[in-house]
Amino acid sequence: MTGIKRLLAATDLSAPARHAAERAALFAGDVAGTLDLLHVIATAPLDKLRRLVREIPAEAEQRLVDAAREELRQMAESLSSRYGVTAGVHVVSGAVVRRLNEEADAREADLIVLGARGAGLVQTLLLGSTAEKMVSRATRPLLVVKQPPRGSYRRLLVPVDFSPASLPALRRAHAVAPE
Repeated sequence: MTGIKRLLAATDLSAPARHAAERAALFAGDVAGTLDLLHVIATAPLDKLRRLVREIPAEAEQRLVDAAREELRQMAESLSSRYGVTAGVHVVSGAVVRRLNEEADAREADLIVLGARGAGLVQTLLLGSTAEKMVSRATRPLLVVKQPPRGSYRRLLVPVDFSPASLPALRRAHAVAPE
């Protein structure tokens, strides 16, 4: 069976993303694994703003990074006290899906955990959610979380299409819920 020891929880700092981070923390505690929290600051909106305003103070982007890092630090502290797991805190910028995959690969994540939806309802309706995009573009196994955790997983539904990816998916699912 393939073990899961390194988890990466991607968060846009919304409530649904917090549920995913909580699920990742609970799971990391169950398997005595490591947990990293990752927030990607999307650069596309900043680029549009730069075109409109021409000059954005250099410290403006740094303030965004610092604010996100502080919020992630607080989240990590809360997860530590609640689930007994120490989480690394990482803030990067760029194209969200690409950067999520790059960071997951760089950290050799065994599982990426993210919320089913994030903070941007209008953006989700127009463009699709990050979770939807990650389902088709993820370079690592992915767990999409909809609700806050109420305990460890006991049952899973694993759809298979009998392709070469089906057996590894079943093994990964068994690692998530061995009982």
